Amino acid sequence: MSALPTDTTPLSPPPPIRLTETDQAAANPLNDEQMQMLYDSARLARPIRKAERFAATNGWFTLLAGCLTVLFGFGDPPTLVFAVLLGAIGTRELTLRRRLHQFEPRTTTKLALNQVMFGVLLSTYAIIKMVQSATGEGMITPEILNDPTIQSAQGVADMLPKIDTFLRIATIGMYALMVVIAVVVQGGSALYYIIRGPALARFISKTPPWVIELHHAVEGHNPKKA
Repeated sequence: MSALPTDTTPLSPPPPIRLTETDQAAANPLNDEQMQMLYDSARLARPIRKAERFAATNGWFTLLAGCLTVLFGFGDPPTLVFAVLLGAIGTRELTLRRRLHQFEPRTTTKLALNQVMFGVLLSTYAIIKMVQSATGEGMITPEILNDPTIQSAQGVADMLPKIDTFLRIATIGMYALMVVIAVVVQGGSALYYIIRGPALARFISKTPPWVIELHHAVEGHNPKKA
């Protein structure tokens, strides 16, 4: 059998691919100025993204606090109402966080007002509980004091009123601390959102609409157009 013929001619390298101006424009549709706009928008959006994460933390924490408070609200209508309102405020916080993620104007102001409402709710609840503790029946009721077993115990009957007074003071102090925490934490959160307000306004005013739409498209948003 004869061997198959072989071609010993060396292969020449393929000619280099030369892109025309049209091909280059198709490969990189954005010019340098437009790319700079994207970089600037990412920089301007950083403080807004930080505010989003802060709002998410606040919202989920408030919802969790509301769920836990429900467990103590059975048989205590003010506590149950307080728990429901906590859930409403937490849900509102998460809703506004989504709006902030979509760069809706004045969202930071609404978040600040939500924190003010949270602080007012905490303070009101704490004040109600303080008044109840100061004027209502203590943990050690007259039935307990008049119990024959207690009366027969030497020195116990005299000690119980002092214990009851101490518990009243401790309870009032705990709710007073809640008022202070509400003023500091919720007031500080509201101030944080107010400070972030100019960053949101700056982003909206300095970012071209097509860049904002690109942010929405990349992140899967479908904002309603007016």
